[in-house]
Amino acid sequence: MRLSTLYYGSLRALGVPALHRRLKNAGVILCYHNVAQPDDCRVGEPGLHVPRDRFEWQMRWLAGHYRVVSLREFVDRMAAGASLRSLAAVTFDDGYAGVFDHAAPVLRALGLPATVFVVAKAVGCSAGFWWDRSEIVAAATPDRRKTWLRDLRGDGEAILAAAAAAPEAELPASHRPAGPQAICAALADGIEIGVHSTTHRSLPTLSDAELECEIVTSREVVHRMTGVRPEFFAYPYGYWDPRVTDLLRSAGYRGAFTVETGLNGSLTNPWHLRRVNVPAQISEAAFEAWTAGLAAFRSN
Repeated sequence: MRLSTLYYGSLRALGVPALHRRLKNAGVILCYHNVAQPDDCRVGEPGLHVPRDRFEWQMRWLAGHYRVVSLREFVDRMAAGASLRSLAAVTFDDGYAGVFDHAAPVLRALGLPATVFVVAKAVGCSAGFWWDRSEIVAAATPDRRKTWLRDLRGDGEAILAAAAAAPEAELPASHRPAGPQAICAALADGIEIGVHSTTHRSLPTLSDAELECEIVTSREVVHRMTGVRPEFFAYPYGYWDPRVTDLLRSAGYRGAFTVETGLNGSLTNPWHLRRVNVPAQISEAAFEAWTAGLAAFRSN
């Protein structure tokens, strides 16, 4: 922690992120999950719930140093070989209610577009996501998480059963999936909707029929709900393989997003687009460096 603080503070003082941003012909796509009131951010998976005041600072800084565009424009510029220098896009995975209650007003006030990737079956559900349960947060280790995502296929019900989770505890409203009314209302404010599967399972572990449901059926569900046919897909847990990308392509999507950190240039594969996953407690200096593609430390 102390070493990363010193490192990013030194980069900031020397103007390295600013120089890197101006010289490198590559754009950044930020990946968030949720935005909530500071007290509520103490609940759930620690890295996912960004305090609203911190998010507002980040968006104001981003608007002052980057040209923030929609995913559609970002991908269009990539395909055309146009300049991506100092270009940024903002995305959110999972479709938390907090995104629409707390992030959307900040984005609207600044005139910034964003895309929210929703889990089709979770929309409007009162239950939260499995990874926000207190038993899961307490039990999670890197090895256990690998088992949950590989052997249990990222299936929330199976993971909660294996963890012997108690009956559902109350989560803050911001930590539950948003309902269809909030999602549809946000379309008028520059929020675009993408697909994050039907059930948020690990796609490479699924059968062909299950994969069809996660990729094709989910898109139809979102289309019926919003009247919009999403163009982009975000891989649950960032997991994909050639079978997954082949189905996405044949289903008519234009691109898909990983959680592999890094910038995107004109030669980046549109089915393996990189994003900078923004941790909830990232420092200001680290945020400036990460957006420029200088993420040397993965925790802050």
